[in-house]
Amino acid sequence: MGKLGKNPSRNQRTTIFISLTSLIVFLIIVLLKSSFAAMDANVNSWSVSIHSDALTQIAKVIHYGFDTTSLFAISMVIAAYLFYKKYRSDALLLGVTILADVAIIEIVKMLVRFPRPLNGIVNESGFSFPSGHVTSTIVLFGLLTYFIWKHWKSADAKILSSLFFVVIVIVVGFDRIYLNVHWLSDVLGSLPLGVFVLAFSMLAFQHLRRLKSRTNTLMSQKI
Repeated sequence: MGKLGKNPSRNQRTTIFISLTSLIVFLIIVLLKSSFAAMDANVNSWSVSIHSDALTQIAKVIHYGFDTTSLFAISMVIAAYLFYKKYRSDALLLGVTILADVAIIEIVKMLVRFPRPLNGIVNESGFSFPSGHVTSTIVLFGLLTYFIWKHWKSADAKILSSLFFVVIVIVVGFDRIYLNVHWLSDVLGSLPLGVFVLAFSMLAFQHLRRLKSRTNTLMSQKI
């Protein structure tokens, strides 16, 4: 990610590959969703066996803190801050991507229409697939990690941000299963969906920037 400007063609090919691969994996999981029924039921039963008062309280904090609405609001605040600090392209990328993320999650939920587990610890409405918490976490923290790799020179900061990104996605994914508000297959399907939204938005943004640059060049040549 830090070599974006040095080798755009290679970066573009990599982003296209990640985008297409994640989309294909997501579609496969959607098509095979019913095949995960036994595994989902077993994992759901296992999660009940590890419940404790202390862990449940922590899980509820994560539930509310990483809700799609909460992450959307946080993203808008960060986007506004980036815009204020003159990182306007990053602000635009974050704002548009998180809007697309929310829309895509709702569209997929309405298309798949898969019911939630009946033994959820917290009240959740709507359909189960995919997990908005997991998908939005990947999108927001994936972009923040990208910004760190793009602007920070510290190798330690890049490594730590990447590790934090992976850990927070795992924690939020486990939280959804622990609270019995999602099936394991919901979380598994949310992973490639989040990666797809993240990669495709970056790809589209790179394309628009190149298109704008070419347009400006042509306009200057005419003048």
